[in-house]
Amino acid sequence: MNHASAEDRRPGWAENVSQRPNKDANNGVIARRLLNVREAAQYLGIEVDTVYKKSRLRELPCVKVGRALRFDVKALEKYIEQHSIQTID
Repeated sequence: MNHASAEDRRPGWAENVSQRPNKDANNGVIARRLLNVREAAQYLGIEVDTVYKKSRLRELPCVKVGRALRFDVKALEKYIEQHSIQTID
């Protein structure tokens, strides 16, 4: 069963995901953006199955919200920085 919103199905929906602020309906404060598994996979450029596997092995930082996995954009950016291979000059 696919629970994707209309926004998720729109072409280019994940472009600049980290730059899309969420407005809190109560007071207009910008909230932290958590990505779902599919968005995190696209952000990292890996398969959804790999995101689940790395999360299960605690290699990829994630948050459990009920039964769902969510990924903080800043934590993913830090993960990328820590796992980047530096070039030899």
